[in-house]
Amino acid sequence: MTLTEVMVSAVILGISSQVSLQGWSRSTGSAQRAAELDQQLQRLEQRLLASRRVLATAPVTDGHCRFNPDAVSRRLDQLPRTGALTQHLEFAPQFDGVWLTLSLPASVGDQPLQRRQWLTPAGLGLCVAEALR
Repeated sequence: MTLTEVMVSAVILGISSQVSLQGWSRSTGSAQRAAELDQQLQRLEQRLLASRRVLATAPVTDGHCRFNPDAVSRRLDQLPRTGALTQHLEFAPQFDGVWLTLSLPASVGDQPLQRRQWLTPAGLGLCVAEALR
């Protein structure tokens, strides 16, 4: 093998190694971002379930099967805070319910993660006693 062939082979090996390492680096970064996203989504879902559970087991309605906004806010504020998760309540008395919006800030350049759910006393099973009267 001549010196030129050895040099060309070394250059080709170097370039292919660099491209291979860049590919591995990108795929590792993507896997890490996907795992972080899954963790954040799981935190949102766990908080949503905890919020529903707290509201379903607490006296947060009035005599007409409507949410008492102060009682709902107090009960949800008693849940432990987890990191940067924020919670927003939007009461709609004309529809006898509340929008519960949970959000986590995004990574740089990404959209914030948000989970929003409509909750009603009847949907949480809080109106059974009034229906039996």
